[in-house]
Amino acid sequence: MYRLSEKLKYMFLGGFLTVAGFMFDNMNSDIEAQFGSERIDELTVQELTVLEDITVVADDGEPRVVIFWNDRGGQVTCLGPGEDGDSAQASLLVGMFGGIAGITSGQGIAGASLTIGREGGGVTIFPVPGKEGGASLAIIDGDGVVFRTDRFGELHSLEQ
Repeated sequence: MYRLSEKLKYMFLGGFLTVAGFMFDNMNSDIEAQFGSERIDELTVQELTVLEDITVVADDGEPRVVIFWNDRGGQVTCLGPGEDGDSAQASLLVGMFGGIAGITSGQGIAGASLTIGREGGGVTIFPVPGKEGGASLAIIDGDGVVFRTDRFGELHSLEQ
């Protein structure tokens, strides 16, 4: 009888330590369920919450869509195919003072933009890289402004 009660005590102590270890281990909520990446051919989601930036990558490994947000605002950018970072892109940006929709060429030089802010907004078309010129239509503090820049860099309003 003495040996049976001693064995039961050790079994109880071992079971208690096992359950306590299991409980203490599960108190940490930072559990990583998966390491690395996995290919999923089709995914249907009703609601999705993402805590980090999102990058959509093409089959060639190059980013095609980038979505991010920080304390100054957010941006959604679509990148076209190109080599060595030489790809056209379209971006939507929003911040505390307004927003911009812009298109850039493959060399990263702005082609056109649509802006809105506290003082007004405007549409601007920038010149081809290496050339002068451009045009803009803007409303600033309630006044409309239309101007163009010629190939010599001189500014001309609509009245001229």
